[in-house]
Amino acid sequence: MRIGDRIFGPLLAVFGAGVIWESTQLPSIPGVRFGADLLPIAIGAVLVVLGGMVLWSGLREQAAVPAEGGSYKGRSGLAALWSLGGLLLGLMLFEPLGFPLFGIGFMAVMMALMGARLRTIVLVAPAFVLALHYLFTAGLRVSLPAGLLAGVLP
Repeated sequence: MRIGDRIFGPLLAVFGAGVIWESTQLPSIPGVRFGADLLPIAIGAVLVVLGGMVLWSGLREQAAVPAEGGSYKGRSGLAALWSLGGLLLGLMLFEPLGFPLFGIGFMAVMMALMGARLRTIVLVAPAFVLALHYLFTAGLRVSLPAGLLAGVLP
């Protein structure tokens, strides 16, 4: 079992339980059959189930594969740290940089930590993030901050 599975699975399940707990505190809306808490509770339940699946998968993997001392790779640990630290950094930089620039930067670093080639990173990260930005802004009519690219992107 990888270190991340032992930590991330239960952490995800606890986060899902917290989402469920906080969702029950939402006020009910008079005259509406389903309350405002329906979707957050469903998402929290999915997070609890997925956290359990990550932990279970890691435990099964550990039982099936004999221990090979030193199989933990430093890059996967850095990728796990970046997934949390990058999102925390995004709390501060999302509005000023905008979704496209922050998304491309976040995805490029994550891809590099996961061992992608530079050519793949340069092609995939901008294409994916810009397509996602267009899908949300033009297709779904969800306004995402354009940040520094406000005059260039819709």
